Amino acid sequence: MTSGERVLKRTVIIIVYLVVFGLLGTAAYYIFRTPPTCSDKIKNQGEEEVDCGGPCTKCEPIPVIENMKVVQKFLVPSGPGKYDALVKIENPNPQFGVASFDYSFDFIDGSGAVVLKKEGTNFVLPAETKDILAFNAELSENSKNFEFRIKSFKWQKFSEYEEPNIAVYGKEFNFTSDGSGFAQLKVKIQNRSGYDFRKITTKAIIKDKSGVPVAVNQTFNNDIKVNEEREVIFKWSESFSQDIDMQNIEIEPEVDVFSSENFMKKFGTSEQYESYNINGQK
Repeated sequence: MTSGERVLKRTVIIIVYLVVFGLLGTAAYYIFRTPPTCSDKIKNQGEEEVDCGGPCTKCEPIPVIENMKVVQKFLVPSGPGKYDALVKIENPNPQFGVASFDYSFDFIDGSGAVVLKKEGTNFVLPAETKDILAFNAELSENSKNFEFRIKSFKWQKFSEYEEPNIAVYGKEFNFTSDGSGFAQLKVKIQNRSGYDFRKITTKAIIKDKSGVPVAVNQTFNNDIKVNEEREVIFKWSESFSQDIDMQNIEIEPEVDVFSSENFMKKFGTSEQYESYNINGQK
């Protein structure tokens, strides 16, 4: 046998072994592989999207979600050289909310430079209009303007949503004269929802007769059972305009119901809606 014949024979043997091992490997894959399912997080078995369509349940259409809007913003004097900031945001989506978003009040001077930031975290429920507050910003005369910015977040869809029912009544407001402060507001809240709450945040906004906020405040109540009533007391030590509309004192209780994931399905991307100004534009 010549050297060329030996090389050819060796090559044929190698190819045969490769084919045999390839067939055995393929057979083992199909014998021992995990069969595709509608929950394997892989787009397979003729699915339209990952784990939906084809042999799985119908894919839910991508929802049309409107941007949140900033509809009002105010700077409220709260002491010598100090200010509270108020922003009212509106969520026009009846089924979608945001479980958590980071925000900042960026106070700017006449040149547009940011001189102070007040940051926090909040949430917004479906079809909710709510106030977000920042307290005790120390500002100079040329920095009495601010922008409200929201960082990235994800929309969440409520499949079974019952709006929290927190009743507000028994409102009592008066200007104090006993040296304990300037003004005091008492209200009663009652949890008329069908479940207990770990925390209820209550905000108060005092407006003058032209509808402009002159004082704001916020307080918390913990562990409120079904049908339980609590008295909420707001106090102000610094003076503000006494030309107020007693009938237009806003009391806003809020409850974070996002703590139960049974209400929600997630949509959207973390890059949606970076910042807003008074016109709701980026």
